[in-house]
Amino acid sequence: MTQDRILEIRDLQVDFDTEDGQVHAVSGITCHIDAGECLGIVGESGSGKSQTFLAAMGLLSRNGTVSGAIEFRGQNLIGLGIPALNKIRGDKISMIFQDPLTSLTPHMRIGHQMREVLGAHRGMGDRQADQVCLDWLERVRIPEAARRLRQYPHELSGGMRQRVMIAMAMLCDPDLLIADEPTTALDVTIQAEILDIMDELRRERGTAIALITHDMGVVARMCDRVQVMRYGAYVEAGLTDDIFYNPQHDYTKKLLNAVPRIDPEASIERPIPKPLAAGSKGNFLKVDNVEVQFKIRKGFFARPDILRAVDQVSFDVNPGETLGIVGESGSGKSTLARAVLQLIPPTAGNVSWLGTSLNDLDQEEMKAKRSDLQIVFQDPLASLDPSMTVGASIMEPLKVFEKHLSKDQMRAKVQDMMERVGLDHTMINRYPHELSGGQNQRVGIARATIARPSLVICDEAVSALDVSIRAQILELLMGLQKEFDLSFIFISHDLSVVWEISHRILVLYLGTVVELTDSDSLFRNPQHPYTKQLISAVPLPDPRLERGRARIKLKGELSSPIDPRARMRFLPSKLHLASQGYVPKLEERMPGHFVAEHDPIEELLV
Repeated sequence: MTQDRILEIRDLQVDFDTEDGQVHAVSGITCHIDAGECLGIVGESGSGKSQTFLAAMGLLSRNGTVSGAIEFRGQNLIGLGIPALNKIRGDKISMIFQDPLTSLTPHMRIGHQMREVLGAHRGMGDRQADQVCLDWLERVRIPEAARRLRQYPHELSGGMRQRVMIAMAMLCDPDLLIADEPTTALDVTIQAEILDIMDELRRERGTAIALITHDMGVVARMCDRVQVMRYGAYVEAGLTDDIFYNPQHDYTKKLLNAVPRIDPEASIERPIPKPLAAGSKGNFLKVDNVEVQFKIRKGFFARPDILRAVDQVSFDVNPGETLGIVGESGSGKSTLARAVLQLIPPTAGNVSWLGTSLNDLDQEEMKAKRSDLQIVFQDPLASLDPSMTVGASIMEPLKVFEKHLSKDQMRAKVQDMMERVGLDHTMINRYPHELSGGQNQRVGIARATIARPSLVICDEAVSALDVSIRAQILELLMGLQKEFDLSFIFISHDLSVVWEISHRILVLYLGTVVELTDSDSLFRNPQHPYTKQLISAVPLPDPRLERGRARIKLKGELSSPIDPRARMRFLPSKLHLASQGYVPKLEERMPGHFVAEHDPIEELLV
């Protein structure tokens, strides 16, 4: 073992006893990580990537058994008692978990949870710990960081929760950082900042990083070496450049070929939207000047602030069309989706479906419309009932909207849909906690599409999927779209995916539209500075190109929509109008290409 070796794993076996028999999650793997090194572990969902390092943390579920050796600085972690492990976990070894909602304690404020780490490992008092916590929340670019310390996990967006997890993992400057899909829920600009922070830890403090990810662009940027994992074993290992430019195993080649790449010159075969009948333009789905506002109370007697989560947003969707919506976490993407479906009543504006306003429908009338309007939520574990089997969850829409089917017919449809989304039908009686994050996301997709709706809103529907399954799901969605004239509103922070599936793309910034046009035009000729910044931050699955790129960095950063000046970040020449609630106007620069007014980009660059 070398002097600077941080972690060494030898002949690791991880098995689980289940009702369906013993599952061999990890089968005799061997690897190591040295100080200051980043090892990438890639592979499909369920391949054993996470279980390998959960075993190192002593966090396997009760039905799991482990054998072999996991040595941290020469000390074997397997069989180590809980008190001894607790001195290492969170201090010398930290882990960023894949699912922040289930990793954060729901009834504890963010600040309390972060202070616990510093109190346990550094003996800090609350005041000193609060300052360290605040510094880290600001480093991971959480707006209004001081207020976030007082909030609960459910009050934050998925991306915000992920950034809290990253900050917590880095509080004690660990020797080993295990990052399990650390940027899955993050938009590209935040992802770039987080990767910069992780890279800084590695270079300046010698932190070793185990990076578990399905994002090959992140691997290309961060990793020195790569281990490719399948069915609990490593099938290929090598230097990052060798894996990308000279892969040897067929499985590695399959993974690389499935990676979406933004190429404005490439010809993408997207399903052709169905032409509208004469005089029916906008009568499919039309969103007109929708606003969603929330009152934020700072104290019992204080006047509440107004959070303008969605502000004067207008667009339409045609039959068979996919509208992509992109923007940073907190830009209002998910709030807008819920307002469209009337899950959140719009404060102002109107949403009409097939010429009928949804705003005015009562509960029963809206329920009838939901057979046509479905959503795939961002967090599958938060949207699936943990007490129901996955088969029962997928079958539920059939029980509501297709009551004429017999139980056997429903079960057959469920099994068919499971196979179509890449789930083995033998999983029909399993519960959500028995599936991986990617598998649970596929359950959500099957549940939303089984009743054949006309419009499906996909809120980060493929964010938790590995590249090969993601490619299959996108192909499935486009196949359903072509066959049934299905329409999508596709919300994602992954611009590569949005480029591949969307006919048009709407770019949101703090609840307002800054650019709207067709996909090809957006990537070939972006007009708004914010759009240019987003595109420049997309990681490329090419190590040489990615490491040599220069990102566009603009003055200021994502602030809170509570602050009326925040929307004027790209229009400082009219900052004096912010107090009047001014929203930069959309202008049609070219036919069908709408851009919010902004100052010249040269004046906005850092």
